[in-house]
Amino acid sequence: MEKQEVFKERREIDDEKKTVTFRGLEGHVMEQLKVYEANFQFIPKSEDGSVCKITFNWEKRNDDFPDPSNYMKFIKSLAADMDDHVIKA
Repeated sequence: MEKQEVFKERREIDDEKKTVTFRGLEGHVMEQLKVYEANFQFIPKSEDGSVCKITFNWEKRNDDFPDPSNYMKFIKSLAADMDDHVIKA
């Protein structure tokens, strides 16, 4: 069982650019990282679908902390959840 974590974020949605940005503000992840920013850009490919380009910017508080691979997995799952939502909409 994975441990639960607290994460406070700010979401920015730009309909014109078709982007969603999550910026970390507080919580467990911010104990290890100075910067946590995930950007999802949706690039239309047809009437029925698009491609999601994910950019993850992060900066560790110090070099002793591990790379945030578990948070990268979380970001990938967010993209899959958004895709499911768009398909069902």
